[in-house]
Amino acid sequence: MTNFKNYSSQQVHFHSGLNLIFGVNGSGKTNILDAIHYLALTKSHFVPQDRMSVKYDTDFFRIEGKFISHTEKLKVIIKYQSSQKKIEVNDKLIGKQGDHIGAIGIVFIAPDDLDIIDGLSALRRKYMDTSLSQSDHEYLMQLSVYKKLLDQRNSYFKQAEAPDTVYIQVLNEKMAPCAKYIYQKRKIFCEELVPKFTQYYADISDQKEKVNIRYSTDLDRCSFLELMQESEKVDLRHRITSKGIHRDDLIFTIHDHEARYTASQGQKKTFLVGLFLAQADYLYHTMQSEPILLLDDVFDKLDQERMKHLLAALHSEKQRQIILTDTSKDRLAAIFQSVSRSAHYLEVKNASVLEID
Repeated sequence: MTNFKNYSSQQVHFHSGLNLIFGVNGSGKTNILDAIHYLALTKSHFVPQDRMSVKYDTDFFRIEGKFISHTEKLKVIIKYQSSQKKIEVNDKLIGKQGDHIGAIGIVFIAPDDLDIIDGLSALRRKYMDTSLSQSDHEYLMQLSVYKKLLDQRNSYFKQAEAPDTVYIQVLNEKMAPCAKYIYQKRKIFCEELVPKFTQYYADISDQKEKVNIRYSTDLDRCSFLELMQESEKVDLRHRITSKGIHRDDLIFTIHDHEARYTASQGQKKTFLVGLFLAQADYLYHTMQSEPILLLDDVFDKLDQERMKHLLAALHSEKQRQIILTDTSKDRLAAIFQSVSRSAHYLEVKNASVLEID
């Protein structure tokens, strides 16, 4: 990493199994995970603009990572300067960012991800889209086309004094196959995700709660074109596309009640971790490369028993590389020992990383 967030220049080496990055809050632990996220998905997990990842008082950043899977070795370099980002894979420039997504599987869990449970439906769609885009390049392309057509449709509504319904119908017909593909893939994804998720949640909570995930979409009851015809009057009145797969949602429940309203913080954290471990399991079976698990401060708000059950669940993931952060080495080291799991330790102090034996 060079001029990336709070790092001037730093190299970090990880082992193939469990890696713990520890240090006080604000030292730069999370920034290391975000650099890995950048190298896999070409963008930050936390900030919307690349310039926000440039170290203060500098004008560029550069991050490089080397990845090894069963099938290939990858060297990925991302350079950002003067509002331009360049991505190189094995010394070849990548033309489109989407062409790289899916080469490296990544699952990132951070405290702010609790908004997936409590926040807007867009965050839950993002969870589905991130999972499916990594494992299915066609899904990423169909999603990109749908979003462009949706922007075009909404922009036309706002600009046209008297929108032409024939033109709107043309846009609808272009969007329909994209919507159908996305809907079908999301539906299959959720059907495969639920049993994995419920098992992980049971493992972490020691069978304490009944949980479920339901995919909510209007396309369950009619086709996309029928939906657009049904909502046309409302769309024309409000000048926006009110229905479609961009309104899909996931409904998370505990004991048949929505988790965002009834769950405790500990239950929500367990829900979140189970959700992303299920995502990792899904990617493991649908991608050529094994996904890397990045767990940022996931043990906050988990009681001692849930922490032990979580680490026991992670213990079964021996084939995967896991990189996690925490403020305390001793607390986790004791639990690692209790589940017979060894770890590679890295301490972060003042934006400097030290390997600890």
